Amino acid sequence: MDNLNVEDIPLVNLLDTLLTEYNATLRTLLSQFDTEANKNTDTNASHRRQQTTHRLVSLDRDLQTIYTEIAQHQARQEEIRQTQLKSIASRSAKLHFIENILDAKDQLETVVFDVNKKLERAKLAADKMPELEEIVEYAKKISAYTKAPPNYDPKNSAVPAEPPYPVEVAMRMGVLNQYRARRALKVERESMMEEDEDEFGDVAEEFQF
Repeated sequence: MDNLNVEDIPLVNLLDTLLTEYNATLRTLLSQFDTEANKNTDTNASHRRQQTTHRLVSLDRDLQTIYTEIAQHQARQEEIRQTQLKSIASRSAKLHFIENILDAKDQLETVVFDVNKKLERAKLAADKMPELEEIVEYAKKISAYTKAPPNYDPKNSAVPAEPPYPVEVAMRMGVLNQYRARRALKVERESMMEEDEDEFGDVAEEFQF
């Protein structure tokens, strides 16, 4: 791995290359230990087996190093993914906040528009407000009349129009007048009973005398 430029090679390709070389080196070492296939036990064969073993150990060390780098790379990728999720959630919250602001703006504009219309009407009414004497004079003119009662038919005179004030007959037939009349009748009866008692007392005194 020392003779490879790791920065220019993707980790996946580098791992694939190391695994291929590790597999080939392992097979070479196993074939060198095969006594049936290789009867040569001289010093050169032993030296080749030693070199193959060192190469295998070096490849194993490189694989452990690249495994650590892959784990770190995966951790960084997970951090990036979490950051992207937070960014998406933040963007969604911003959009929701903007929508709420726009809705509030629309509602406020509607309220302001309605208030402006009411102010214009109030100003127009204030500018065209009649004098108090005119209102009183007009009230005197229409005081004896009122609008037609419900279901009023001009062709049917059985339901006459009523003035805006209760007539005397309605006042006398009302509940308040009946209550007043009962109280007045009660007071009149009590007064008559007192007069009778006074007269009876005078007669008794004269009779006793």
